[in-house]
Amino acid sequence: MSEDVILCQKEIRRLRCVVRTYESQMRELEKYLEQMEEDLVPGDEARQTVREISEIWQRIQEE
Repeated sequence: MSEDVILCQKEIRRLRCVVRTYESQMRELEKYLEQMEEDLVPGDEARQTVREISEIWQRIQEE
């Protein structure tokens, strides 16, 4: 194989790792937001903020 092909394969592997890490972090964020939303006292201003963040996050995922 040429050196260019080998470099491309290495870059593809690196990018796959980056994507897996990103996806994992996004799943953690989603779980964290859900937990925060459940743990806060109803009517709490922080709960409303968490809901807004969750809604924005859902819209980002849909795009």
